[in-house]
Amino acid sequence: MKKGSKPQGAVSFFHKSLIITLLISSIPMALLTVITYSIGIREIEKEVSRTQKLQYEQVSERMDAQLAHLKFTVNQWAYNPVFKDIRERFDYEGCALHARSVQPACSYEELESADSSGFFIFESGRGLLIDGDNGSRTLKDARERERYLSLLDQKQFIFWTDALPQSAGEANRMSLSLVQKVPITVDPSYGVIIVDLNAEELNALLQQLNPVGQGTAFLLGPHGDYLVNSQRSDAEAAAGTLDETIRGQVLQRQEEAGSFFYSEEEETYIVSYGKLKNTGWLYVSATPLSHLTKPVELISRLPLGASLVGLLLSVLLSWYASKQLYRPFKHLMSVFGSDAKGMAASEKNEVVYIENRWNYMNRERKALQTKMEKAIPALREGFLLQLVQGHLSSLSEERMREELQQFGIDSEDCQCSMLVIQLYGSMNAYSNLSKGDEQLLTFAAANIVSEIMSSANSQAQIINFQDLTLGLLLISPLARTREQIKSELFDCARRLMEPLQAYLKLQAVIGISRVTSSLKQVPTILEDTRQAIRFRDIAMENSIIDSEDIVLRGEHATPYPFIQEKMLVQSMQMGLGDQAAQCAEEFMETLQRNTSKEFVIQQSMLQLLGNVQFAMLQIGCSPQHIYQGVNLYEQLLQIREPRAMLEWFKQRLIGPFIEEMQSIKDLQTKQIVDRVLALLHESYMTDISLEACADRFGTYPQKLSASFRQMVGINFIDYLTNLRLEKSKELLVSTDMKINDIAEHVGYQPTYYNRIFKKHEEMTPGQYREKHKLTT
Repeated sequence: MKKGSKPQGAVSFFHKSLIITLLISSIPMALLTVITYSIGIREIEKEVSRTQKLQYEQVSERMDAQLAHLKFTVNQWAYNPVFKDIRERFDYEGCALHARSVQPACSYEELESADSSGFFIFESGRGLLIDGDNGSRTLKDARERERYLSLLDQKQFIFWTDALPQSAGEANRMSLSLVQKVPITVDPSYGVIIVDLNAEELNALLQQLNPVGQGTAFLLGPHGDYLVNSQRSDAEAAAGTLDETIRGQVLQRQEEAGSFFYSEEEETYIVSYGKLKNTGWLYVSATPLSHLTKPVELISRLPLGASLVGLLLSVLLSWYASKQLYRPFKHLMSVFGSDAKGMAASEKNEVVYIENRWNYMNRERKALQTKMEKAIPALREGFLLQLVQGHLSSLSEERMREELQQFGIDSEDCQCSMLVIQLYGSMNAYSNLSKGDEQLLTFAAANIVSEIMSSANSQAQIINFQDLTLGLLLISPLARTREQIKSELFDCARRLMEPLQAYLKLQAVIGISRVTSSLKQVPTILEDTRQAIRFRDIAMENSIIDSEDIVLRGEHATPYPFIQEKMLVQSMQMGLGDQAAQCAEEFMETLQRNTSKEFVIQQSMLQLLGNVQFAMLQIGCSPQHIYQGVNLYEQLLQIREPRAMLEWFKQRLIGPFIEEMQSIKDLQTKQIVDRVLALLHESYMTDISLEACADRFGTYPQKLSASFRQMVGINFIDYLTNLRLEKSKELLVSTDMKINDIAEHVGYQPTYYNRIFKKHEEMTPGQYREKHKLTT
């Protein structure tokens, strides 16, 4: 998992508390809102449907009443006495006048108030007459006459029919007509009163069923055909998708009246239908529900809006409460240096994280306490090492004493002194000793010294310098005199000398420092003691040196072995490694015969190192390149034993230089051999020899011969012979030159050429030419 990424499935305590608070505060309100809204919408729809149904029933009753009134009015006309003898009184020439005389008894205004218009048809011996708003006329068309005459054959005296055509100029008249036979008192009847319904007026009644101008409303006849549509003509209504769909669903239902919901194109319609009692016609109305509920839509949404506001307020209050609850956990998370994103996958929330971190810190505290207890000796040794090396010089005297007190060393009102133990003879006692082995020997010596000092109940602090050197810091009370402390130091040095030599097989030189009452002077007395040890006599195996008894004013001049140095430098310049190593040994032997002081021997070896490097620069070699920038002086200063100095000189100084000289010589030899090879390929046909090549390139014939054989793999003469024979074979195959001419061309006499060719190829030049020409 990437650092800083939240573990999958982990929910923070803040979010969990927020979710719980939101659930507690929001779910009841949300449920109440949903229930209230759902019940309200359902009740509104029910009430709208009920109101719409009542309104449709009222409109249908009004329409049925008007049609019944129309039927009653027409029936009253039929009883008018004027129709009894109207056939005898009707004059075809003056029919209009006679018709007007009838009007007072049969007023058209009554018909118009009934959303209809009427006309009379009479049968007489002179033909079929029709009298209406357009005047009286005779029906001459046989078909039309038959259609009207069929009305007189009906058994019923009053009935509805749609078999009659519209009269010319009667665009607003419907094909549906009310027919009344006249006179009623005479049988058979010889005339009919025909009343056509007014389409516009009937549409106005249908508009009451669909008052909003949306949706649709229409009347269906007894056979389910369209009688009238509130918005379209019959043909258009028949073609309308919505009308047709609703008409089909209404006709499929068994009930004579009812209502249902119909959805189309994201709109829901409430469809109401029912039959007119007097006519048996089926009225149908479909109104969009959205329009019916629009007046109460805003009111119905007010509870929902109020609930949403309350829900939002609950969210804000829950968020604020969760923030207050989460604040202590957030503070603890910041104290632990993390956040919710830094939790591990197993830590589900901040509580688990804090618990884990608390347990972890307790474990770490116990582990650190255990480690601290184990590390106190190492820390104390490290502090003492910094103290004696002068790295704590910036601290005050009081601070140093406080630090020592923390490590359990009582340093109040005391004075300090040191013993410096230097081990020698490791090259003699242990062959092939490496730097790591020196640290092991020093560690073993520290353990031996620690055991001895513990058995003597001494409070000396042992300091391991890891380079065959040990230090003992002794802290004594101020009450003790300098002589007492010195005597104790000498006794301690004598007790340590013999066990170190017995167990480690090494020589030991122990230096005794002066006494000081200041901790800041400890590095100074250590360095003075180290310098005093360097003046030891290498001829003595073990010795104790008091730094105050050594007067550093130098000795008499020690003879320097210049002759051995010169021989060493010459051997190195010539690249003679073994001879140079022997000269180095002679230099050390002569130096040790002249002096036995370690300091003088080391200074002489440092001078030899400088002279050798100067000689390298004179012959064009770079010491920085050969020794890869290593500080040779620093390495030599770390070595105290003469034998170790000699081995270092052989391996670290002479060895790399001889290898560099050899590589330079190899490069020069390779360049000479390459130039000789190029000369042979250019002048193989001339009289060329090894001596001539050596003279030409400034070397010796013997050296050139050996180098040539080493680089090429064969000697000079064999290479030249093979080269000449290869060139002659090319000429034998590719040219028609005479064999004698070819021999002279490659630098041979003909007789010698034939002999040497046959010796190498086991055939004569002529045979070789014939063989290879046949092959070609």
